[in-house]
Amino acid sequence: MVDGGTEGFKGHARIILPGITPCFECTIWLFPPQVKFPLCTLAETPRTAAHCIEYAHLIKWNEVHGSRSFDPDNPEDMQWVYSEALKRAELFGIQGVTYSLTQGVVKNIIPAIASTNAIISAACALETLKIVSDCSKTLSNYLTYNGVEGLHTKVTEFVKDKDCLVCGPGVQMELEKSVTLGKFIAQLEDHPRLLLTRVSVTHRGNNLYMQAPPVLEEMTRSNLDLPLFELMGGISEDIVHVNGMAGKGDKKQSCLRKLRVLFKGTDEVADIDMAGGA
Repeated sequence: MVDGGTEGFKGHARIILPGITPCFECTIWLFPPQVKFPLCTLAETPRTAAHCIEYAHLIKWNEVHGSRSFDPDNPEDMQWVYSEALKRAELFGIQGVTYSLTQGVVKNIIPAIASTNAIISAACALETLKIVSDCSKTLSNYLTYNGVEGLHTKVTEFVKDKDCLVCGPGVQMELEKSVTLGKFIAQLEDHPRLLLTRVSVTHRGNNLYMQAPPVLEEMTRSNLDLPLFELMGGISEDIVHVNGMAGKGDKKQSCLRKLRVLFKGTDEVADIDMAGGA
């Protein structure tokens, strides 16, 4: 896969080769977190033009219009938010509230620069040509472009995340065919690399056991006494995903883990697509 994107004067291009380069999930941390404003700041101590706009959009609109939902594509609704944001800004002595900024904040518009789009598009097209024609070595494997001050490009070679839920090998566990699902879950609590509690288990999209909601817990509770080997369709080696609370003491947090389960005394080998995420 060839991927590219721009934001203002910045952009990136990269290639993803299954099993060779990091997958999309490996580099999900590269995406910046979505900007959110605390409601207390919007209501009590606005400091920027964006605070005033969000106050008019999220708070003032509901106070005045009640159940009528805001339509960002309606010019009259957008004009109303702009007018209220302008009043709010004047009240607190804040500069910079404009109609275009109001549209950008409310609709989360990312500015597009034609020159940046052209550069990143060219980089993506070049990498596609390399892959299709095999005329040259492909990018290794992430290109960043910054045109804010002058022109700067850099190629970074990211590596695969060994704990990736998609392309990683997963934590290997070797079990007897007689081990029940309940005993398997108990082993996860004592496993040195996992230390999971309140575990839910899925296999190839099927819920083997779910801690919540209560209706699913009741529906899957009977599986706890059944051998995991049977629940997995008699497959000797396959991928299982578990979700639970990891950590020690008061520092536990919810997490998802990928396990590679092998059963002793079986010769059958399952078709496990490690690069594709199984």
